Amino acid sequence: MTTEETRQKYKKAIDEFCLMDDTFMAVVFSENTKLAEMLLHIILLDDRIRVVRCRHQYVINNLIGHSSSLDLLCEDEHGKYFNVEVQRTNAGAVPQRARYYMGLIDARFFPSGTKDYKDLSDTYVIFITEHDVLGYGLPIYHISRRIEENNALFKDGGKIIYVNAEKRYEKTQLSMLMHDFFCKNANDIKNKALADEVRSYKETETGVNKMCKLMQDLAKQEIIEVAKNLLMAGASIDLVTKGTKLSREEVEEIALNLEKKTA
Repeated sequence: MTTEETRQKYKKAIDEFCLMDDTFMAVVFSENTKLAEMLLHIILLDDRIRVVRCRHQYVINNLIGHSSSLDLLCEDEHGKYFNVEVQRTNAGAVPQRARYYMGLIDARFFPSGTKDYKDLSDTYVIFITEHDVLGYGLPIYHISRRIEENNALFKDGGKIIYVNAEKRYEKTQLSMLMHDFFCKNANDIKNKALADEVRSYKETETGVNKMCKLMQDLAKQEIIEVAKNLLMAGASIDLVTKGTKLSREEVEEIALNLEKKTA
């Protein structure tokens, strides 16, 4: 397949993207901190949040366990972290996943050598789900730990939120935002700032090129993961090179990194 044919294939995929597609959502919001602020303001009903940094597809490695890639990770001016995930399947938004992501973020950003656990930043894990995963028919769910004996809040700074995108047909600000998350065409998006950002990635040369590059990088990363799995299963470097179309040098580097990890 030629470079132009590959680009056209990616462009066709980009045309079908909406903000419920994790790759597209993450890029749109991470490139615009003001837009990320707006997203958090609407979901958390707090317009005091000031986002200073956003990262998309942020990988948190766990050397002795499961590593994860976060769709969107925002940090505000007070050091609070907000992880926003979009999920189109119920299986991708089980409560245990929210619990695990919060633990990863806490471990990753709790400074080494810090002795006072009160310095641990507040962490929010927000799932925007296509279906009503929790099943109570509510547009949004706020989950915090409580003391069972008196129902008082256990103020550990961790908060989990589920946004139910099935409720996108009501006349609330949150519902209108969820409506916009399902629009493939920027002209159908009601929020102007959001429409402008989506249009920039779908209809401008610079935006389309950036998305194509990202999709190419993600495809390469998937191939690298396949190579890792083959090597861990005992496949030879020659076999992995042939099967993945990676260069021998790339496969040898992957094999070396795996050896260092397991040493």
